[in-house]
Amino acid sequence: MASRNKMENALDSLASRLHLDSLSLNDRNECYLMFDQKFHVRCAFLESSDECLLYSSVGKLEKNSLDAYTKILSDNFFWVGTAGAKLVLEPGAGKDDGLALIERVPLSMFDEERLYERMEDFVNAVEYWTSEYPKLQQGGGSSAPASSSSSVSSSNSMGMFQA
Repeated sequence: MASRNKMENALDSLASRLHLDSLSLNDRNECYLMFDQKFHVRCAFLESSDECLLYSSVGKLEKNSLDAYTKILSDNFFWVGTAGAKLVLEPGAGKDDGLALIERVPLSMFDEERLYERMEDFVNAVEYWTSEYPKLQQGGGSSAPASSSSSVSSSNSMGMFQA
């Protein structure tokens, strides 16, 4: 129960920094956030592994699209194109697979500041990939999103996560 309390304290701090009334875990140990009225993030406490999970669907990709899959694998390599998160494919029933971004943060490394930093990087990556995935269908792609923990300044930084 101590880990859930730690997670809820971090959510309270995040809510305060984002000027929200409150954030709390529901009976399934998760809460949902929306940024810029279009980017949805599920934040969950995984009791079995003592982790915080961040999840967001960023689009759909045509099945077996070699160029798209190559770009995804390349940007997942050492998390260069994902600001520390991972791109995953969610098998779909039709002609498309879902593309999602996930990140698991061990609660042993977790505090209020860490949740804010990870959420900021995660939302920036979600914004980037939501606009980038349509280009994957056409074999295109551009540079990766900037991470707030990066020491390199980038003109590509999305900056849409404002507190």
